[in-house]
Amino acid sequence: ANIEAVKIGNMWSDDMRPQHWNLIATAIAEAFADGAVGVVVTQGTDTMHMTSCALSLAWAGEGNRPPGRIVITGSQRSSDRGSSDATENLLAAVHWAATGPDPDGGMGDSAVIVMHAGSGDGKCSVLPGCAVRKHHSSRRDAFQAVDSRPIAEISLAKEGPETQVNDWYIPTDGRAVTKKPSLFNPEIKITQLLAGPHLRGEVIEAIAGLDHDAIMIQGTGLGHLPIEDPMGDAPENLELRRAVTEWCNSGRIAIISTQCIGGPVNMAVYSKGREQMEMGVIGHDSRCGPDAALVKLHWLISRHGRDSEKIAESWVSDLVGENPEAMME
Repeated sequence: ANIEAVKIGNMWSDDMRPQHWNLIATAIAEAFADGAVGVVVTQGTDTMHMTSCALSLAWAGEGNRPPGRIVITGSQRSSDRGSSDATENLLAAVHWAATGPDPDGGMGDSAVIVMHAGSGDGKCSVLPGCAVRKHHSSRRDAFQAVDSRPIAEISLAKEGPETQVNDWYIPTDGRAVTKKPSLFNPEIKITQLLAGPHLRGEVIEAIAGLDHDAIMIQGTGLGHLPIEDPMGDAPENLELRRAVTEWCNSGRIAIISTQCIGGPVNMAVYSKGREQMEMGVIGHDSRCGPDAALVKLHWLISRHGRDSEKIAESWVSDLVGENPEAMME
């Protein structure tokens, strides 16, 4: 591969914001315009899965596909350590960027993560960028697919790298190639919340006073909130119910994902979930992981504003492979 290196930033990955996703997407567009067949983005691993999802939506969310392969990689262990995974990750990432299949755009391949497949040497996984998560703080194989599967495995040997594409991955060229990514509106404000014994209505009310565009709550199990008081000793649950209902009635967006890493949001199973849908909470029938859900929400609001009907319609759509009809494990 003939490689041109461009430095567009230098920061801890946990300091990255949506404007940095735009910066990367724009730099990728410039690289493709200059004739690159693939692009490798190196960044810190802590938010790598959010960047990969953002790039997936930026390049393929509107039904297109990028001009070439986009790969995000990094290292779990720094290059000054004997156990560093940096070299093999970079070799495998460049190999996929240079020689991998042309991306389909709808199969989680518009942007991929390439990192170690196990704790040993010699094998790296190609993971769908919109359906992946950092599962471990320090292992080499920290990144795992969520409700999906690895796209391929790259073996690194003395003879050179070799790619084994998994049977399920059969890309097509049905989508048109786009040269321009659809960027995120960095002015959008989304508050992330966690359902549990300390989530109170006054928090929702305070956020309403700040005029945030949306709240995303990681619900329990299939996507539930503490909004009932069957024993009459938890009035804060009813206060939360009232606050969420008022939030939705005000025209703002309320999305529920799940605290579970894998599995769907299904608010039709239990009466509580059905009540949440009546309150205006969006999220039913989503198979999108909690981190990808946040990025998808931001991208959708960037396109549709606070139009809850359009957000709800797009929420159950599988735009880039983040919400597959059949979950794979």
